[in-house]
Amino acid sequence: MSAHYYKRFVKLAEQWPRDRHKNRGRDVAVFIESEIERVFRKECNTLPQDSALCERRLQSFEQILKSVHRSNYPNSYKSGVFGLNLDRLREANSDDGRRMFGLRDDKKSFFSRFFRRKS
Repeated sequence: MSAHYYKRFVKLAEQWPRDRHKNRGRDVAVFIESEIERVFRKECNTLPQDSALCERRLQSFEQILKSVHRSNYPNSYKSGVFGLNLDRLREANSDDGRRMFGLRDDKKSFFSRFFRRKS
């Protein structure tokens, strides 16, 4: 039973769009794929075999992927909380934009910043 749901989840996860502005560590599609792998492969012995719950989660994932609620409840907002349009928000949230704001992925500890090796 879990193999059937696993295949359906993987098929939906393949349809999720990739974000070319982000690295693999920050891409939602990569996170979804890794979560599916984690839940179905590594925790398969501890999962309860509740097919109704799995079916509801599968339907919810499919609704998110197809933007069902977005089309049922449209809004007229053209900018975010900072007044930026979607293109500017994507630019600010890209890896280059985050570096520009000082939000780096390579977090260094307190001691490594002061006692780094000199070459």
